[in-house]
Amino acid sequence: MLLKFAYQDFLDDRRFKNNTERNIRNYKTLFGEFVSYCIENEVVSVEDLTYSLYVNISFRMPRAGNKAGTINTKIMWIRAFFNYMVECEVITHNPAAKVKRQKEHVKIDVFSDDQIRQMLNFYRRIKQREKS
Repeated sequence: MLLKFAYQDFLDDRRFKNNTERNIRNYKTLFGEFVSYCIENEVVSVEDLTYSLYVNISFRMPRAGNKAGTINTKIMWIRAFFNYMVECEVITHNPAAKVKRQKEHVKIDVFSDDQIRQMLNFYRRIKQREKS
């Protein structure tokens, strides 16, 4: 199946499954980039998509300014496309199944001394109310 038709079929399926218009717009944006990249690399058929091509796309994303959370979302959406292709029996296995998500840096916000004092005062007042 040609990639352009598979892409359109996938979007129609998402509409049928009652996805929101925002999700469908996001799919169009992401898969528009994905299909363009595949055509640049002379991949026009879904059957020609390979694990190495998918990994190349994944490595290209950070250079495009995407952060880990964005890349993980794009990986998840492309994986959904491949799962749909497997479900429709266009391909036999998902080439994106082995690609792992990127580790996201978690920023832990630390309370200031003033915020800690406010919390302690709040709990002291509650304790005083319970005693009286």
